[in-house]
Amino acid sequence: MVTDKEFLQVLRHDLHKVKAPGALAHGAAMPEDAAREADGVAAWLSRNFLREQFMDKLYRKSLIFPMRNLENPRALINQHKAEVAELFEESDAVQLHEFVLTSKLLNFFSEAGHYPYTSLKYHILLTCALYFNLTQNYKLNELYLCENPPVTSPFQVIYSDGARKWAILPKRREDGLTRVQARFCTSWDRRRELIFGGDYRILGGFLSSIGSWSTALAVIEDFQELVDCC
Repeated sequence: MVTDKEFLQVLRHDLHKVKAPGALAHGAAMPEDAAREADGVAAWLSRNFLREQFMDKLYRKSLIFPMRNLENPRALINQHKAEVAELFEESDAVQLHEFVLTSKLLNFFSEAGHYPYTSLKYHILLTCALYFNLTQNYKLNELYLCENPPVTSPFQVIYSDGARKWAILPKRREDGLTRVQARFCTSWDRRRELIFGGDYRILGGFLSSIGSWSTALAVIEDFQELVDCC
């Protein structure tokens, strides 16, 4: 049986990327085979879009707010890494997952040096959802992206805002929007509902061009922030 300890390890496994005090090296942070597999698959789902020259400081570039990309990443990372470390001190796995899910701060960080448009926040949530499904013996080709579904576990949820909650669940369901594919845009173009209407149709079209899952989820969050500001 998977315990809080394993999920805490998954949720904390990338703290070394923001150089948080006391962060474990990647190998030590993810000692379990299923957790490492989930992490590898989540990375594979994200590192397929807009590769650039390696960046040591993992400050995420935004496709919605390009002016943020001109800011000093070193200063921003140094400013926030203590806050990130404090957030991950939470010892209850469900509560920590909720903190990650609702954190604006974590979406400022990318998860891979060559892929600055990826999101550390959504990589963590994807890893957690894939790990939970792996522990239930479900592989990637059996998983669906679902909107506002009843969930077996909160760890299956990968995105949430005031209008929707998305989770990765096994098998075809009435609330299954689309099968999880290697590229987000492939899944998005095969969805069975429009999902976004009105002003959000622009966002829906934009998502059809994004291969990376964590980038796409970060774009949705950024777009929601843009709408809220208008």
